[in-house]
Amino acid sequence: MGEINEEILEAWLQLTIAIDNEKIVSEMPLNEILIYRYLYCNQDKDVTATDLCNAIGMLKSQMNRTLTSMEEKELIYRLRSSQDKRQVFVLLNMEHTSLYEKEHARILRIVDRLIERVGMDNAEKTLKLFKLIARIAKEEIN
Repeated sequence: MGEINEEILEAWLQLTIAIDNEKIVSEMPLNEILIYRYLYCNQDKDVTATDLCNAIGMLKSQMNRTLTSMEEKELIYRLRSSQDKRQVFVLLNMEHTSLYEKEHARILRIVDRLIERVGMDNAEKTLKLFKLIARIAKEEIN
């Protein structure tokens, strides 16, 4: 495997840095965008902090800090279940979805430019590889 493992690690880190820097994620921190995206895409479901931890892979302590920050910004609110008082659901504050929608559209424009530059064939190959690598990484890390 020689040097390729170092090169893959370096490329992975460079991609992570590019995605997680202020040029890509400007209005909301990356963790907030990940949470908001999950809630936005699952508005028809009752979502708890535990569901979010499982879906996003965040530690519970980090999730609670991020949710508290999002609640303070009035991006979300928490609602105790009427059936089971132990359950607390995390809901979007629909008054602020335009902030996420604006960020999401901006990020998609960046992805569209990447696709234009690498071509559709390479974009499709990249998508397959990203999905494969993500699945295997989850298996290896767990």
